Amino acid sequence: MEGKFTKAKYGEWQASLFGACGIALGVGILLAPYIHSWALWLVIIGAVLHAWGMYRIRNQK
Repeated sequence: MEGKFTKAKYGEWQASLFGACGIALGVGILLAPYIHSWALWLVIIGAVLHAWGMYRIRNQK
């Protein structure tokens, strides 16, 4: 069951990525009036979390 999630085709990964980016963009636009003062911190936290996740993926044995 674990191997199922790692055997996606490249196009499927891209579709998932662009879909997630579209959702994030839409949510950001909808919430902009409420979170504009937190924007810089949200970007920094997101970048740190993304970097950590990518590091973990690259260093899997």
